[in-house]
Amino acid sequence: MAYLGASPLASFASPSKDTFSGDNSTTAFTMGQSVGDPNQIEVFVDNVRQEPTAAYSVNGTTLTFTGTPATGSNNIYVIHKQGVIGNGLIPTLGRSSDRVGTLTVDGASTLTGNITAGGNITASGSISGTFGSMVIGGTTPTLTIGDAGAEDTKVVFDGNAQDFHVGLDDSADDLVIGVGSALGTTTAIAVDENAVVNFANTPTVASAAAKSAGKETIWVPANAMYGNSTNGAETAQVELGNGPELKTLAFDKDSDEFAQFAVAFPKSWNEGTVTFQAFFTGNSTNTGNVAWKLAGTALADNGSLNTAFGTAVQATVKAHSGTAYDLDVTAESGAVTIAGSPSTDEYVFFEVSRDVSADDFSSDALLLGIKLFFTTDAGNDA
Repeated sequence: MAYLGASPLASFASPSKDTFSGDNSTTAFTMGQSVGDPNQIEVFVDNVRQEPTAAYSVNGTTLTFTGTPATGSNNIYVIHKQGVIGNGLIPTLGRSSDRVGTLTVDGASTLTGNITAGGNITASGSISGTFGSMVIGGTTPTLTIGDAGAEDTKVVFDGNAQDFHVGLDDSADDLVIGVGSALGTTTAIAVDENAVVNFANTPTVASAAAKSAGKETIWVPANAMYGNSTNGAETAQVELGNGPELKTLAFDKDSDEFAQFAVAFPKSWNEGTVTFQAFFTGNSTNTGNVAWKLAGTALADNGSLNTAFGTAVQATVKAHSGTAYDLDVTAESGAVTIAGSPSTDEYVFFEVSRDVSADDFSSDALLLGIKLFFTTDAGNDA
């Protein structure tokens, strides 16, 4: 349709009519279209016009009378007044008359097609729908979740068999990734305010556990040890009928004897206590117990090497099997506190001994080696 001058700002909808039959009991009737205000319609009962608000009210498509309309056939009718529906023109990009400055929607609303926003979209409730894709563009596109309040925020991935979430645990100031939809109950990864990443379980690479800081071991064989000058264990080599020849330190059954070795721990060592296991054997059918002890001292650069060992700690006594040259392995000992002030790049001496007052093995105990357990607090020695 052609126009002279500016296009009209609006066009009007045609009036429509609803008709109902009263039954002297029903007060609510369903209209053919939604009404937002009682004054937008004219209501007649038995050809008598009713007063808006006083005689009736509206709520969407529901017309409700304050009284009870009398019985009659089509004795109630509603006239929907004509209303503005637009300017009658196809919307054109850039035309001011086709723009909506502010759109407020109360209740549920369904939009079909594409929505393009050049400014901000703000919702105080929930926005839900089925989206094929969502693109946030611009020079520095930003999606902000939360309003700086003291509350948790999250994005939930609603899976068929398993849900996952990414969110902010505000009470802990952690960004978390977890299993399920509940924040903070099954966290897998947490990043704290100092950018430190913590894993709830041991990380894996190709299904194998990744190496990380924690408990480590060092094996010290008997042939890396030496007997003390006083009351020292004696070195020995045993040739068996089959298999390996044994390099051992023989500890006497009648008196306490000692041997020593030294370790330069890696830089990643936490410089704390250590524990140990003793591996030993005996040329005997006796089933007596053997008691092994370990003590240590840490020596720093420019420090005196003439420094006493700390308190020796005994592992739980271990009984020989009763067969000559069977392998015997003690349980892991309690914590051994190393004397001195253990630190990076220190030389740590250990003294291993047999306490015959605490055991009853009736033969020399042949020490094969000591397995040291220590703890690291860094992933490498950089």
